Amino acid sequence: MAGKKKKVFLITILMLVFLIIIGVGFLGRIKNVKVVGCEYYTQEEIEKQIMDSEITKNTFGLYYTYATGKGKELPFVDSISVEVKGINKVIIYVKEKSAVGCIKYMGEYIYFDQDGVVVESTTKKQKAIPLIEGINFKKMNLNEQLEVEKEEKDIFERITGISQLISKYDIESDKIVFDNKKKVMLYTGKIRVNLGKRNDYEEQIAELSKLLPKAKKKKLKGVLDMEYFEEGQDQIIFKVDE
Repeated sequence: MAGKKKKVFLITILMLVFLIIIGVGFLGRIKNVKVVGCEYYTQEEIEKQIMDSEITKNTFGLYYTYATGKGKELPFVDSISVEVKGINKVIIYVKEKSAVGCIKYMGEYIYFDQDGVVVESTTKKQKAIPLIEGINFKKMNLNEQLEVEKEEKDIFERITGISQLISKYDIESDKIVFDNKKKVMLYTGKIRVNLGKRNDYEEQIAELSKLLPKAKKKKLKGVLDMEYFEEGQDQIIFKVDE
């Protein structure tokens, strides 16, 4: 008799646990999501990438997945954490890797940070990060600095400066090219901007942000020569492509 009661008790407990799991699964369906810290991804892209199963579409399932380090790894993302704000509400915190430029090598885009350390390698080009040409590197490994010639060691500092400035002044840049003298040519649409070689490009790029909308409105195609530009200069040469 005692054994039968014990069996009934265990079955009852198991049924309750089962019902709780089903209830949490149903009631804990995520309905409200906020994503914090994204630049390379939209909120919708993050949701689609990490909430891709019945488990991760559940508040507690998503939290458990990323709290235990079992979550999906995404390009340009250093870490993801989830905060539960309610049974149907979560905040997803995304810490992205910092990249200032990329080079194309063997069909892939190799992204690097301000120190020239390779942070990511992918076949997809991120629009917000300029393509860099003219870097002569000898060695490339993920999470290691691109090995360049000693005389080119300052090139990453220059790339970082230009990358930060085009972001600050909201200039879309397709690519940045360094010639053999390390002079800079910035490509934006059908316009090429000769920035020359200097330590600080802010005066040029601040002025460029005023000139570009006018040039693009006129559908100009050619080279804007700003190599020797100085603040207050009222004339800049534009060489139209033939």
